[in-house]
Amino acid sequence: MSDDPFGDLDAAMGDESDSESTTEPEVDDGAPTAEETESDVADEPADPRKSPAFEFDETVHKALYVLGAVATEFDDIITYDVERELTRDHGLQNIKKSELHNAALSVVAEHPELIVEQVLEQRGIDSE
Repeated sequence: MSDDPFGDLDAAMGDESDSESTTEPEVDDGAPTAEETESDVADEPADPRKSPAFEFDETVHKALYVLGAVATEFDDIITYDVERELTRDHGLQNIKKSELHNAALSVVAEHPELIVEQVLEQRGIDSE
């Protein structure tokens, strides 16, 4: 007996694959195979109501330092207001937090003047 606890696993799997090769050949019933279905799906544009705007692996992780109350309020708004409206009123499915966070930061990036006003307000400085 070898020290490898999985040493005989290949042999056991090999026996199983041998039994698979003795099964009856599949009959072509005209239905698309999994490979054909995948290639057809790749050729068709994804339904924007059913899939996120981008894949998670396209994102980067960034740390944001915020007060706990602001983080809680942001999470609540994203989850209970934004996500609910997108689902209920616009029929979106499969909404990812990364997609919502990206949209929120995009809105902020388009309005830097609001960031300036908020920082001044947080410090108690009149912006006028």
